[in-house]
Amino acid sequence: MTYDLLIKGGTIIDGTGTQRYKGNVAIKDGRIAAVGDVDGEATQVIDAAGLIVAPGFIDCHTHYDAQMFWDPTIDPATWHGITTIVVGNCGFTLAPVRPDDKPYALGLFSATEEVPMDVLEQNTSIDWETFPEYLDKLEKVECGVNVLTQFGHAAVRRYVMGEDSLKREATTAEIGEMVRLAEEAMKAGAWGVSTSFSPHHIDGSGGHVPSFFAADDETEALAVAVGRMGRRSFALNPRSKREGISPEDKALMSRLAKASGITISWNDFGAGAADWLGTLEFMEEEIRQGRDVRVVARCQPAETRYNLSQISPLYSGQAAWREFCGLPREQQMAAMADPAWRARLAEYWKGVRFLAAASVEKVDNPKLKPLVGRYLIDIAEERGVDPIDLMFDIALDDGLDTIFLLRGRFKADESDAERILRSPSTLIGVSDGGAHLQTFAGADFPTYFLQHWVREKGTFTLEEGVAALTSEVADFMGIKDRGTLAPGLAADVVIFDADKVQPELLETKPFPGGTAMRLVKRARAVPYVIVNGTPIIEKGERTSAVPGLLLRA
Repeated sequence: MTYDLLIKGGTIIDGTGTQRYKGNVAIKDGRIAAVGDVDGEATQVIDAAGLIVAPGFIDCHTHYDAQMFWDPTIDPATWHGITTIVVGNCGFTLAPVRPDDKPYALGLFSATEEVPMDVLEQNTSIDWETFPEYLDKLEKVECGVNVLTQFGHAAVRRYVMGEDSLKREATTAEIGEMVRLAEEAMKAGAWGVSTSFSPHHIDGSGGHVPSFFAADDETEALAVAVGRMGRRSFALNPRSKREGISPEDKALMSRLAKASGITISWNDFGAGAADWLGTLEFMEEEIRQGRDVRVVARCQPAETRYNLSQISPLYSGQAAWREFCGLPREQQMAAMADPAWRARLAEYWKGVRFLAAASVEKVDNPKLKPLVGRYLIDIAEERGVDPIDLMFDIALDDGLDTIFLLRGRFKADESDAERILRSPSTLIGVSDGGAHLQTFAGADFPTYFLQHWVREKGTFTLEEGVAALTSEVADFMGIKDRGTLAPGLAADVVIFDADKVQPELLETKPFPGGTAMRLVKRARAVPYVIVNGTPIIEKGERTSAVPGLLLRA
């Protein structure tokens, strides 16, 4: 047989967690034809000597829903070995949507996911209404990676209830219609349902998103529908998180897991969260009791940029900050200098643990240049002032143009993070790729994980690390033909140098039209990324190939 592609001489880590071995991988018609002791003629041969050959990585928490329409490369995910993405998270999907409600759908994405509205309007032409129609559209979109989508609770609640979705609980009839539409979506290929109750998620008007107002009975009905349809995933963003998961949220997750019989997952958990250990022990006990409650956790340090004149996921849940960020710049300057306004704005920051990790990243005022790179608490201690007042004063002196940076700074948190990442209740992920593009770039999590937690810390063996990025995520989502290297499975492959793999430094790229900039990171030592048998990264550079598929459940 003549193969389409033969990867020769590499060290194979097949994604199952079993021991690595030397061998070849043969690919034919987009599928793995043979693994191990295989040779023969091939149209293309890749020399993988000295490199790891592994299944393509799967990112289970992204927001590339809109980016897919204007960026077939799904930048920067592909640089980091990601070959499959899951969209439709946090309850946000671009379907179902009524013809006269398209501005609301785009406004919600713009506000919560921090994608400029003009970029969405110019590059996302919504010519569908139902979720099956949306999937048919996605099937025609050229994309470099495979795409799975969940069904969004916020979207369907808005579709069924209209403006009332932002005001009240749903009636029994309305819940029934939401369930019917969710089942219709899953029959068409949706992989599950996602929702959000987070006060930090806002729509285009600055108010809470529709799913925020759902009663527990409504949420349970959707979760039960997922189980009834044979799907595996119900993903939620809880009401509490930064201040610690509340007893009410824990009770809801336990209730949903028991009623549905499926995995209930939530996202974005780290060692900086209040009572993180109690939350982790709660999930581990739920699993022991037969209720599958899990978290998708970040593995890289927090690195979030914010400008106090603009709404940020850090404080979008606060009414005072939403009001402040909606003011014209001159009124913002006056408000921040006003004692009453200042007290309202400062209230959120009091007792916030991560303020200790805030530094000054960029200023326009030359007099403030010596502060760049320094932590606010260090400057405040020198001056004998409150760090919150200091932050506001720096911003005012800079015309509210200052960029502040939150970055993890305390090494003591590493042991806490290890405990979280090694827990049986934890999945590795939460890139938030496609969202918060002016705040952070989280699509580098696979290469950071391999660099830091595998190579440098030794918290995971390389075999365990690859499994965490591949088969464990595939099992979690119910993906049958990806996540491992085995004959007959889809030929999604990443080839990397285990001794050198890591993210590159942060850089900026323009959005389409050049109206704003977005943050991206490339990867080091990932020379080949292959999707459905076709290289999309070859010798470290992106090809023009777009072999990705819409994967229907």
